[in-house]
Amino acid sequence: MKHCYIILLLLFGAINWSCEDTLTMTPEASVTFGNAYQTEKDIESAMFAVESVVRGLASDCVNWSSKLGEFDDYFSNGGGFALLQPAKLNGYTYTWNKAYVILKETNSPLPFLNDVPMSEERRNFYRGQIHFYKAFTYLHLVRNFGDCMLIRDEVVPGPLARTSWVDVVDYAIGEARAAANLLPEYSDLKDADGDAVTYKSFPCKGAANAVLAHLCAWKAGCKYMAPSVKSGYDENALWQAVDSACTAIISRDDVYELASNPEAVCTSVLAGGDRESIYESIFRGFADEFGDMNPTFLLAEKWQTYPVNTSRLTLSSNYRMLVSSVREMFPTREEGGEEVTDLRRDAYFYKLDSLAHDTLLPLTEGYAFPWKWRYARLETSGTGTGMFRGYDQNKIWFRLADIILLRAESRVRLGNIEGAIDDLNRIRKRANAKPYESAEGDLRYAIFKEREKELLMEGSRWYDVLRNEYYKTELYGGYRSVSQQDILDGCFFLIVNGEANNTLFVQYPFWQKYL
Repeated sequence: MKHCYIILLLLFGAINWSCEDTLTMTPEASVTFGNAYQTEKDIESAMFAVESVVRGLASDCVNWSSKLGEFDDYFSNGGGFALLQPAKLNGYTYTWNKAYVILKETNSPLPFLNDVPMSEERRNFYRGQIHFYKAFTYLHLVRNFGDCMLIRDEVVPGPLARTSWVDVVDYAIGEARAAANLLPEYSDLKDADGDAVTYKSFPCKGAANAVLAHLCAWKAGCKYMAPSVKSGYDENALWQAVDSACTAIISRDDVYELASNPEAVCTSVLAGGDRESIYESIFRGFADEFGDMNPTFLLAEKWQTYPVNTSRLTLSSNYRMLVSSVREMFPTREEGGEEVTDLRRDAYFYKLDSLAHDTLLPLTEGYAFPWKWRYARLETSGTGTGMFRGYDQNKIWFRLADIILLRAESRVRLGNIEGAIDDLNRIRKRANAKPYESAEGDLRYAIFKEREKELLMEGSRWYDVLRNEYYKTELYGGYRSVSQQDILDGCFFLIVNGEANNTLFVQYPFWQKYL
């Protein structure tokens, strides 16, 4: 497998992706593409190239909206973009170029699939991958930028206006469904040589259903953000689709399985290749091949310091969590005369109690030391030998715990209370947490808080807050007081950088007054 990734990197580096506006990139002549796609191996190489750009997208996602919504005790005490400070435009301005490179590269082999000699089964497999990459990319575009330029099967040269995020999601849902229908399950994946695929960066049926579930959930939960002319849809039908897509994954216990405990989540699931993982991008074990091509692809870079990154102390991290907040989130209770603690507390945070000792307060200022991602990538030569270079782990885009809790959310919205509680308690049971009781209050909010705990620091909380319309209590600073008009004007979406020459492109009204 490793030699394939080296070739992939060389292909990735050889493609010249300039800084021109996204849609002014001139497509290559058809004859060039036609000559490039002569065999199934050529099509497979094209899909590997797309996979490589998805790796690059991981770095963009770290710096997109996900960082604005993570639980944090540092931003809430002053400063920071998570407080919504529009005058600091750089904190909300990003390019979406890599996303459109994915769409461009995904479309390139499409016109030639029927001409390449291969079985119809293999042809449909590659069609499924193309559908998947489009759905996956649009999921990230609409959740971060809202309205965006909709590219279907061809890149349209020249200016192009934004399309309502509602319409983009509809298109992406169709792509995700097509992918789920065409792609085999992970356990049945084969490469062009007929060998079993052993890494989870290959799109499969489970990955397509995960994207489908999140697309449907976003459209259903974010109806309050849709313009009135686009909001006449049935959100219950969408929540039913979420339930069905999640169930299609959860029911395949021959393919996907929860790790045994939170410690295994940290040491195995988040490292990559675990049965709990559904779709991921490969980084682990390729430091020499890829170098610093993508040094920051996890939110861990913004959270973690000692003991994984021994060159940094807690006070140098951008995101921090007080020991008192950790104890409140993962409480200790008494059962049968014994103390019982949520196992995620000590799996996600290093020596919480001993490092919280009063004598260490001048160093820690009461903050905890996250260590959810355990494996460091160290410099192996030169004067910097032994120094921290990044994380030797894969990027996990979707894992089973996320899907189980998303189904719980869909079920409570559909009135299936018993099913929602079962899903919620399945995750709590693994963590040795207290089963849900009605005294906790609103079940949907309890599920949201469980996602907050389980997926802490993984980048999902911003999207969970917006999907549940909890921004007035769960976001920070100015986000808590935005008006409905501010929302319709795009306050929850990012400013797009790099479209200056697209004469049909406009920024959201909320940001225009600050530009």
